[in-house]
Amino acid sequence: MLSSFVLAWRQITHHRMKLAVAAAGVVVAVMLMLVQLGIREGAMDNSVAITRRITAELVVVSPRTKTIFQSTAFPRRLLYRLPAHPQVERVQELYMSQARWRNPWTYREFPISVYGVNPDHTLLKLAGFEERAEELRLRDHVIFDRLSRDSFGPVIETVEREGQLETEINRRRVTVFDTISVGISMTTDGNLYATPENFLRMFPERTSGAVDLGLVKLKPGADPVAMCRELQPYLGTEAVIMPQAALVQSEVTFLRENAPIDFIFGMGAAVGFFIGFVVVYQILYTEVTNHLPQYATLKAIGFTDRYLLRVVLSQALILSVLGYIPGFFLALWLYGIATRAIQMPFSMTLSRAVMVGTFTLVMCGLSGAIAVRKAQSADPADVF
Repeated sequence: MLSSFVLAWRQITHHRMKLAVAAAGVVVAVMLMLVQLGIREGAMDNSVAITRRITAELVVVSPRTKTIFQSTAFPRRLLYRLPAHPQVERVQELYMSQARWRNPWTYREFPISVYGVNPDHTLLKLAGFEERAEELRLRDHVIFDRLSRDSFGPVIETVEREGQLETEINRRRVTVFDTISVGISMTTDGNLYATPENFLRMFPERTSGAVDLGLVKLKPGADPVAMCRELQPYLGTEAVIMPQAALVQSEVTFLRENAPIDFIFGMGAAVGFFIGFVVVYQILYTEVTNHLPQYATLKAIGFTDRYLLRVVLSQALILSVLGYIPGFFLALWLYGIATRAIQMPFSMTLSRAVMVGTFTLVMCGLSGAIAVRKAQSADPADVF
């Protein structure tokens, strides 16, 4: 086994330029697969970030809601039936809608997501939100998501310098007095957080009796799945209750079925795999063809086809390692560029790194297995 690897190393490193070209092809393939899959997963994760921030075990939605970003409201009175069950600790309503933000510097309007959340023991992970509950209760006061896109203007710098910023939301004057970091998604370029009272002031057509999402906190030890069955009769047919994890999964499913994320970025990863396969196959096939007399000699003196296969597969392994390492770090660099350009966080995960590493080994191994057939079919008598 060691002798076949040494032979493979010496053969593939004999022509340094050819080795560099082959490794570059693998680098491009690895980079494409990591970047395409990374953007795909990052876009998906960011799009369901708000649902993953829910700390309540159960959520209530309208049966007509396909995604919470295009939700249909349901009667709030249904939500307040649930505390009658002894295993329900408390409930909380969540208002969501899209508004028009007026950039105070350019006077242009941009869509922004607005959330109406109770700041008292909120059932959402919003770092710094509850601490500003007193200011949030002031009329027309809101908190801005500091991870929002730059199109809204230098909001963060202004708030940090002057303590607040006045602008218009749906042509209503509001005051941005603080910022928190939450994150944007494919469905929104920015976020605002307010109390339910201030939310309803920005959306006068809405009534407090119609909510978009209900959050249900259970007492310790309660089984969320069993509680869904017990609490559904309280809601009748006007609302549906489900575990928080089920809401996250339904949002992911909606995005995959209605947004071309999987197809576009999955196709990009497949193209990367195909590019790497073709490049490695061409390099290894050329190596086998150029050294066909030597392979024939090995067969003539007793080396088996299995030994030749180990030699070529060792070359494929060397190419996969030489291509994966720089491709991995190149992908990390591109993640940083994409994060700054798109203003959505993209990061490497262990599972993605292992998966692409496995794809790279399969890609190079399959190329080598096909390329070695030329040497295995060679007859020493024909070669000489």
